[in-house]
Amino acid sequence: MEPMIPHIISEAVGFGVDRELMIHLGTTPDEDLIAFADSQDDPDDYSDVQTYIFVHFFVFVKTESISHLEKAIIRTEGWAALECDTMDYSESTKVSDLLHLLKELFESTDKTERRLKLVANAQESIERYNVAGVVKYLDDSFDALKEAKTVIPIWPEGHKDFANANGIEGECHELRYKLTGNTADADRAIGLIWRAANGFPKGHSQNIRWLTHFMRSSNLNKYRKRTRNPADIEKMVEATNTIYQFLPKNGPKETRALFEATMCFKELFEVNDSIETLDQGIELATSCVKAASNDHPERFSYINSLANFLGYRFKRLGSLADLNKAIEVVELSLPEISTSGEPSDVPWYLINGLATLLGHRYAETKVSEDLDRAIELMEAINSVGVSGEAKYLHNLGMLLLNRFRRKKDTRDIDKSVHLVRKATEMEDSPENRGSLAQSLCTRALHHKDILGISEAIEAGERMVSIAPDSDPRLPQYLHDVGVLYRHKYNVRSDIADLNESIRLLTLAFNTMPPEYVAYSMMMGHLADCLRERWKKNGSQEDFDKAKSLFQRSISGEGYLSAGDVIRLIMPATRPEEGATTEERSEYLEKVVQMIAQASPMSMQQSDQQYMMSEFAQIPSEAAAAALDAGKSAFHALSLLEQGRGVIIDHLMKMRTDISELEESHPVLANQFIALRSKLGSTEKNLEAACPGVTGALSFCDIATAGSLQNQRVEAQKAFDNLCAQIRELSGFENFLLPLTEEEMKAAADPDPIVVINLSTIRCDAFIVEKHQIRNIKLLKSQLTTANALGALIRYADSKMQPHVIRLSLEWMWDREVKPVLDALGFTKTPTEDNWPHIWWIPTGFLCRLPLHAAGYHFKFPRTNETVMDRVMSSYSSSIKALVYGRRRRSMGATNRKSDKALIVPVPYTQGQAGLPYVAQEVGVLNSLCPSLHLTPVVPELKREDILSSMRDCRIFHFAGHGLSNASDPSKSGLLLKEGVKNPLTVTDLQNNQLQSNPPFLAYLSACSTGAAEAEQLLDEGINLISACQLAGFRHVIGTLWEVSDPHCVDVAKTLYETIRDEGLTDKAICRGLHKGVKRLRNRAVWRSVRSHTFPNHDFDSDNDDTAWEAFADLGESKPDTSPTRIDLFEDYCSALGVTDEEYAKRGRRGCAKAWEASSKKPDIRDETPFRNLATQCSQHEKSDEKNAADMARKLTVVTLGSGRDVGPLDLYWVPYLHFGV
Repeated sequence: MEPMIPHIISEAVGFGVDRELMIHLGTTPDEDLIAFADSQDDPDDYSDVQTYIFVHFFVFVKTESISHLEKAIIRTEGWAALECDTMDYSESTKVSDLLHLLKELFESTDKTERRLKLVANAQESIERYNVAGVVKYLDDSFDALKEAKTVIPIWPEGHKDFANANGIEGECHELRYKLTGNTADADRAIGLIWRAANGFPKGHSQNIRWLTHFMRSSNLNKYRKRTRNPADIEKMVEATNTIYQFLPKNGPKETRALFEATMCFKELFEVNDSIETLDQGIELATSCVKAASNDHPERFSYINSLANFLGYRFKRLGSLADLNKAIEVVELSLPEISTSGEPSDVPWYLINGLATLLGHRYAETKVSEDLDRAIELMEAINSVGVSGEAKYLHNLGMLLLNRFRRKKDTRDIDKSVHLVRKATEMEDSPENRGSLAQSLCTRALHHKDILGISEAIEAGERMVSIAPDSDPRLPQYLHDVGVLYRHKYNVRSDIADLNESIRLLTLAFNTMPPEYVAYSMMMGHLADCLRERWKKNGSQEDFDKAKSLFQRSISGEGYLSAGDVIRLIMPATRPEEGATTEERSEYLEKVVQMIAQASPMSMQQSDQQYMMSEFAQIPSEAAAAALDAGKSAFHALSLLEQGRGVIIDHLMKMRTDISELEESHPVLANQFIALRSKLGSTEKNLEAACPGVTGALSFCDIATAGSLQNQRVEAQKAFDNLCAQIRELSGFENFLLPLTEEEMKAAADPDPIVVINLSTIRCDAFIVEKHQIRNIKLLKSQLTTANALGALIRYADSKMQPHVIRLSLEWMWDREVKPVLDALGFTKTPTEDNWPHIWWIPTGFLCRLPLHAAGYHFKFPRTNETVMDRVMSSYSSSIKALVYGRRRRSMGATNRKSDKALIVPVPYTQGQAGLPYVAQEVGVLNSLCPSLHLTPVVPELKREDILSSMRDCRIFHFAGHGLSNASDPSKSGLLLKEGVKNPLTVTDLQNNQLQSNPPFLAYLSACSTGAAEAEQLLDEGINLISACQLAGFRHVIGTLWEVSDPHCVDVAKTLYETIRDEGLTDKAICRGLHKGVKRLRNRAVWRSVRSHTFPNHDFDSDNDDTAWEAFADLGESKPDTSPTRIDLFEDYCSALGVTDEEYAKRGRRGCAKAWEASSKKPDIRDETPFRNLATQCSQHEKSDEKNAADMARKLTVVTLGSGRDVGPLDLYWVPYLHFGV
């Protein structure tokens, strides 16, 4: 009745009552008003009578006190009777009307109480229905409300009971809508609850109550999200703003009111998709969390709401800072959760929210730690019996989809489809349908199942059909279905599918606001489809539009991660895509600049490897494109340096020498040291801090793991900012930036550096000398051949392998090495013992091949057409690695005082063949140690003892078996007694930082210590050799593949004898290995010659060296103009239709399908013991092994019986190589 007050005041003033008094009474609290009325005596004066009547009338209106209404009526009757003769007609009528109104109100009181009782009964029935779910109770509620309307058909508008009755009736319709799905009930509920709220003054407690109900009703919100009625949205905006405006500022209800308001903003955002709404919600949610104490019963709900809001803003705008903050907010609360009580006590909604956020971050950053933790959390939810909710099933299904995309375990994708399908059956929402489409399509593409793609499209089209036209996510849904049609087109090449994809993507593009996070990706996908159609129909309109969209998509107009930009650009760089030479160079250069961003220092190395495997060969293509576009050799070489060895470069940056910075700017130097310490945290540190992460679920451990990751991310930002600050200092302008041209040339003084780059565009050798950087263009068709030879060497059987190796050596000489040596003037064998020296930096597939051994070693008569007969060779993974090692060398030159030779002999390893010559090899080193001024030390064969002993050794010599892990090169290692259970891994060596007291030489006398098993990580150079270099060793001797046990003794003996004779110097290491390998080569060639030329002559094997010298004097051969093995091999690859471009497009596994499978390869080996490669690989690598072995057998005709063979081949000397500074 309170809306009647202004009318009553006006009437009172009309009767002569003081206006100010009436206004004052209108705002007086009920208790004070009652006290004032009760203090009034029954007046005699005319004016006092009127005041008395209206004061008591006021009390009734505000408090519904019947006694005060009775007093007002009695005094009005007396007043009318006494003054009737003295009043004029109009005045008498006014009093009569007043009396009539008062009596009518009194008479309706009984009816009011009856109706109120019926409304209360309706409310009670609603509560019973909510508890028991019995439909009869809901019917009883409707019956009670119907009867109430018969008691008082029309309740005065503005009466508070009228408003509440509307609200209760609205609740009934809301519940019936949930039960029956009748939209008329939903519309009726919205209208009644809205009227209930507006039946009270704005800001009144009951106004806020009904507005909150209007906003928070899950049933009505589901309906509004589907219909998105503009009128309903307008009401939601008004309701939310009112709630926000009248929030209580203090008192016990403040926090709860804040939370209710926060949730109202959530519901509004889900309908209007407004950033302003999001920002207001985040503000309120933050206030909630701050206001709630740690023991507040609803604290976890408040935290969850804040995390949700931040997550919404990330999905809307793409800000990773919002996502990180959302995750951090939840993780900080995890230690407060107890798992010792009942499962129902755990806020699983909060755990589900965290898992969802971690899944989003994994999709952005590819940090596997996030994905693993998210799956662990979701599986915990399922394990305690709270998995019935559709959202839980959906979320776990999508996480498993992401894990399948990474690990390719089909069990994950099958379970993903099952879970998301089940979630869709429980709740047929657009989101669930879209996720089901993703899972189905991913599985279908994996199995190349066209029916599966069609099923995915059906799910996607259902997603679009059930989404309302006003749904702000509809453009995204249309985009997703368009992508599905593109996948279908890729499988069956039906132009109708491509046209439908373009139609849907165009519709999505035209309706999505540019500020949406998916806008740039959508442009890129549409551009890709238009380019594809242009290739089919030649439409210039398609081409021009595709080009415009593509350039906009990568220009920074919208949000794209570095990885997304690279994935969009790469298809456009293929020659058939229509880009000009200059454009292709520009695109590839942009990609190279973003590669390091896609694999930042804050990532664990396993994640960096995963990211870099996606970008294999890109730097080589960028360098070639730059040269093709007329750019300088230095510019092209810089692209190679920036894009290759990114992971190693990150580690080098963190270990760089900062002695000059410490001297001139100690504060900045200390900051640098602290930040690189945080960035250097490893999986081992993580496991030590969180032992439960891989065991039973511990929220504390999950929180700790998250905290460590967040620290690394923040440290990365701070590290980048600090480096920028350091570069502003005089003398530090190029601090941790790519090498300048002058720095590269300085690295080639005194010995030249040769970088050989193979690509689908062109092949070049970059020659860096102290006075110039130039490039030599090589024959183009080499990329596929290099890969084929590398794969054959790795997989060919023992009968086949020597011939493949010989083919590789001769091919490299003709195609790559001889042009370089000729350009440098190294055309003859040095006549004096002053050999020129070259630093080789192979790229891509050449990393698997021995450039130092290239040449025609088995020609007869004798020839010097070999590398080792003209120069000495050393290797580096990059010029920056060479420079880094030299800077570190100068730093540690005065620190080294140790004379310890750390010798680790492992002749017997569990699960591997014995190595009887290890003892002899170690005996040679032991015997030479006194003359080398070294003390031999043999530690216990335990990983920790060996790593500890390295810290004060001068030389580290390992003799034993090697371990190769093709799936994760950082887990490759040296096998100790326990074999593969506890190897000395690449990661162990990398983390064993010895820079403060750097050792001189690591001699890894085991197989494949310099091998690059992971094809997609060839340019990263992650192997045991690089690990030793990063640890601090100045020089490392290693091998490309398996080595012969007895020959290892010969090479080691020659090397250490050279060190004995020349001293422990840089040149002695290179010269010693050159001598040792060349001596083995001489013996091997002589044995081949004598067995072929003098089959019946009995030679003394001890005089092999002398015999070789006599053989070498027979003279040089003349050029052979007949077709070589190389020509035949390349012709064979050409006949198979495997071009460089095709290889780059399809990859090794794709090209392997061109090779016809053959029978199982024979296991033919001689009895010579090898330091075999103990290989750990996935099913994919095993498949590759079979394909390469098949190809090896098919090439028998090429490698056997052609050319001028001189007898059985002994090539055990080939794989040894030297990395140094």
